[in-house]
Amino acid sequence: MDTVVITQLTILNLSNLKPNFSELARMYGCDRRTIKKYYDGYEGKPKHHNKPSKLDCYEELIAQKLSIKGTTVKAVYEFF
Repeated sequence: MDTVVITQLTILNLSNLKPNFSELARMYGCDRRTIKKYYDGYEGKPKHHNKPSKLDCYEELIAQKLSIKGTTVKAVYEFF
């Protein structure tokens, strides 16, 4: 979303004025629900996910199998 729109919505929000979302949407060429979403404080999707890997519980076992001489990555993959 354009920073000008977000700045204008922040100013309107701080001055306790409720904007006409339809008019702002026509001015900036986007949907009125998008304007309202940013007016209510939406900051966008989170940049990072704090989700653990599915392989974390197997990390030691994978390292152990790979340390065996002559073992390939494909062999370890097929083991699991």
